[in-house]
Parts: sequence; structure tokens; C-alpha cells
Amino acid sequence: MKHTLLLCLLCSAAFAPKTFDIRNASNYFDIKISVSTCDENSCHGKATFSFYKKGGTPPYQVINLPDTYVELNEKGRPEINSTLLYDQQSAVNIGDFNFDGMEDIALCNGANGSYGMPSYNIYLSSRAAGKFLYNRKFSALGEHLGMFEVDKQKKLLITFDKSGCCWHITEQFSVVNNAPKKILEIVEDATIPDESKVKITTKKLVNGKWQKTVKFVPRKN
Repeated sequence: MKHTLLLCLLCSAAFAPKTFDIRNASNYFDIKISVSTCDENSCHGKATFSFYKKGGTPPYQVINLPDTYVELNEKGRPEINSTLLYDQQSAVNIGDFNFDGMEDIALCNGANGSYGMPSYNIYLSSRAAGKFLYNRKFSALGEHLGMFEVDKQKKLLITFDKSGCCWHITEQFSVVNNAPKKILEIVEDATIPDESKVKITTKKLVNGKWQKTVKFVPRKN
């Protein structure tokens, strides 16, 4: 009986809910993340993301998600604003996704991306509402191979996907009327019969019309 009780206590401790205070992700707000199930490496399940004005209480916005995935670093803390393709993915990413000069947020909603990678709900900052508003079209870009990249200088959003080892696609989106619009697609296909070459198909939107080019390059060993 004692051994059974000890085992139950250890299991409960290993998969216990946790709360994390995030104070260094933004210059404008702090975040508190509460997740239902955690072990020493990660958290998942129901989550609450609470947002506070810098150093203030109570929260000015609370967002509840039915699921999330929070990768913990060696200090047992969530990864924030850190995205490495095929590797590290953050629970929260903060950036200006629609290039209007205000910080927006991406919250991990589980592992619904390609190859079981983390996926994201995107919330855009609204001055009129005084809070973050969920955006379906931007969130669709958070369901690829990890979080999309943001090119601040060119004002582009970039997604990546693949099928197996030898087929990859990169897509670029500009922001038009506060919505993402695809302007470029590059497919690298190494599944063609000629195993010494890679077929690269590029589609580019020019003056409202798609232009397509195809070239073959030597395959790297």
C-alpha cells in the first residue's frame, strides 16, 4: 500500500500543472502561462495565457486554449521568441505580423503542424479593441512546418513544408488589406526519375498574374 501511494504521488508530481511568469518577451506587456500537464521537458493540454501591462495587475486579457505544447529549456522555463526549423519551437512568439507597427502574438495550440510540429493561433493587436484579436487567415500560416518566419525589412511572411526527405516547398506572403497574400512559391523536387538533378519550380505573382519557371540543378550528395 505504501509503495502504491508513493508511486501515485510521484506520478502526480511528474504530470502536474504549472504556471510560468514571462517578463522578458515584450517591452510592453508581461505574460503568465498556466498549463494543465507538465513533466520536466514539456507541458501540454489546456492552457491559459494571461496578459498584463508591464509590471501591472490584474490581466487586461486572458486567452484560453484547449491544447498547447510548451517546450521547456534546461532551466525548466518555456521557450519564447525562439524558432529553429525542425528543432526548437516556442510556446509564444511575439512580432509585428501584419507590419502595422504593433506587437502581435502567436500562441501554440498544440502539435497540429506538418510532421507533428507545433501549430499556432495568431492574434493581431487592435488599438480600437485594446487587446489582441484572433485572426483566422494569419493562423492558417501557423499550421505548416513550425512557426512562419517574419522578414521585417521586406515585410514578408515565409512558410516551409516538406514531404519526406526530397520534396520541399517555401511560400512567401505579403500583407494586403491586413491579410496575408501569397506572392511566391518555390518547390524543390528531388523525387524526379533523374536522380542526379533537382527540379526547382518557381511561381511568382507579377501584376496580378502567376509566372512559372522551371529549372534543374545538380543534386547535392
